[in-house]
Amino acid sequence: MERHALTFPVRPGSVDAVRRVLSEYPRPQTHIGNGCRLLATSVFLWENHVVRVIDVEGPLPVVMRHLANDPAIRETEEKLNPLLVRPRDFSDPESVGWFFRRAMMTRVVHQEASPTPRMPRGKRTRVALRYPVRPGRGEAAARIFAWGQSLPLGAALRTGLAGTTVFRHGDFVVRVLDVEGDADEAIERLGPTVVGGPTAAALTELLEPGCNLATAAGRAKFLAEARLTLVTHREADGTARGTDLGADFPSSS
Repeated sequence: MERHALTFPVRPGSVDAVRRVLSEYPRPQTHIGNGCRLLATSVFLWENHVVRVIDVEGPLPVVMRHLANDPAIRETEEKLNPLLVRPRDFSDPESVGWFFRRAMMTRVVHQEASPTPRMPRGKRTRVALRYPVRPGRGEAAARIFAWGQSLPLGAALRTGLAGTTVFRHGDFVVRVLDVEGDADEAIERLGPTVVGGPTAAALTELLEPGCNLATAAGRAKFLAEARLTLVTHREADGTARGTDLGADFPSSS
């Protein structure tokens, strides 16, 4: 399994319309063939930025070409297009390709625990946290995450952490968490592990004033303010979670 993410801005005042479009799209095909499969997708909102997280089997370009040709996805993208800060010209493949190249986030670090009888994959909930990195410090923050912010998933499973991925797009840094059970309860339990640790002080130096990950009070404040809004989370096994879910992924094509 490979996890990728895209982010792109939408026009101010269009967030409600964007949420409707991205939560109500029809069912796409998930089995692509030649060993490729779309496993899951999550859509989050942070202010006027959309973050899409995609779990796939197989090469991403193959999956993206499949999605671009899926009528359900194409219809959704055309509805979304007028709401974008930088709309695409669907008659020009280079315009569409440029949009996705610009929107692609860099995966900084990824960890995933193997499913266990106690935590089957379908019981997971997805949460995303945005780190308020100061302008120009995104690369430095990524080095800290890559070097010292990986989490001990084996021990953390007792508190419900199944996986974590950090993505970066310039100075926009997001951590995606797969947690067991209720998201609010899991984040409350996992807070010290997720945002604390030995590099918390160094990371705090790169964040906006008022964000301090090195103290309990600062971590609590961060967790209260940093959550992205989950629009929808859908998996190929037929589960769907989030707000205004619409149709979930089919279990087979």
